[in-house]
Amino acid sequence: MEKKLEYSFDDEVAKKFCYDIDNRKLEVHFSGYYDASSSQYIEKPCIWVIENWSDAKSKLSSENTYIDLEKNLGIISMILSVEVIGNSLALTINTIDNRYIDLVFYDPQLGLQY
Repeated sequence: MEKKLEYSFDDEVAKKFCYDIDNRKLEVHFSGYYDASSSQYIEKPCIWVIENWSDAKSKLSSENTYIDLEKNLGIISMILSVEVIGNSLALTINTIDNRYIDLVFYDPQLGLQY
């Protein structure tokens, strides 16, 4: 997995969210993204795909202990932060019911689709 993502979704509201439990696939749809190589906003509908992880955990941002992904996962409104740590992807998200949740995906495959 790459150490630095080539794209980001700063201040982007998610347009659609899909979670496939059986196939370990999460999709977040956006109206655009920031291209890290050019530092420009690209106004083009896209789908950020996180899939095929070996394990995933979640916690409310106010808590200390991670538990199963599904226990806290809700419909994503915004992705507030993204960090790649070794082979892990750590996210802080805001949900449509205004919860702040930390997610960690271990060994995920990442992709940006148009």
